Amino acid sequence: MKMKRRSSLLLLLLLNVAFLALVADAQVPKEEPKSALLYRISGKGLKKPSYLFGTIHLICQKDMFPAETIKSLIAQTGQVILEIDLDDPEVLQKAAKGSVMVDGKSLKDQLKPEEFAKLDELFKAYLGIPFAPFQSLRPALISTILLRSPKVMGCPGPAAYDSFLVENAAANNLPIIGLENVEAEFAALDSQPLAKQIESLNKFAAMPEKNFGDFKNMYQIYLKQDSDALYKFATKDSDADGLSPEKLLVERNLAWIPVIEKNISAAPSFIGVGGGHLGGEKGVVELLRKHGYILTPIRL
Repeated sequence: MKMKRRSSLLLLLLLNVAFLALVADAQVPKEEPKSALLYRISGKGLKKPSYLFGTIHLICQKDMFPAETIKSLIAQTGQVILEIDLDDPEVLQKAAKGSVMVDGKSLKDQLKPEEFAKLDELFKAYLGIPFAPFQSLRPALISTILLRSPKVMGCPGPAAYDSFLVENAAANNLPIIGLENVEAEFAALDSQPLAKQIESLNKFAAMPEKNFGDFKNMYQIYLKQDSDALYKFATKDSDADGLSPEKLLVERNLAWIPVIEKNISAAPSFIGVGGGHLGGEKGVVELLRKHGYILTPIRL
């Protein structure tokens, strides 16, 4: 009888300790993430907050962050701001036209027969289509097409946050504002000379698995919602490849800040830009902070 009583007392004591531990844990405030993909912008006289979201151009549906959260934030704003106005047919036409090399150039003329054959082999292996229809595209864009392969992404038909944001802007009857024009985007790509773009493409084709692996590593960093780590990863090999982080990211970030300030002062906004633009000392987050705004990281 005494043994049963002692067992009951011991069980009660253990339950009490467990309860107190849970209460103590609940009372400890959760630390805000230092780096995120979603930020609330407030301060500097803003009457309502705006939101800054770092996107990725290719993502599996299963990996997308909670759609309802993003939809809810968009619905609380008065406009959506993207890198370019993807709702403008004229902008899309310019983008399509700007995607091809100038003066009728073709990679068929720029590559050795064996280099062209290697790309054709890759397109057939990963996408099931020949490379020939894409030979007029800027070399810097070719690898992004290969990344759409289900064999690389691990899912069929990857989605794009840009399309998601455009759809939700339309659903809420919100205007879309572009931070820059199409010409600025292609000028950033052209910071890498054509010869260097072709060299980088040949390196990509020579070691596809390594390059697909690099993309998957970046993808995983994105899913961890660490914009600072994403910036470091995205820029670690830029100089070696002839890509200038100054042209691709910093100069554009600096040019965007006045546009962002003007628009968030006029109306609460949902801003969606590539995740690589958020992190770093000269990323959009730190630049806005230096201009007096409060940017609060939000975990999705």
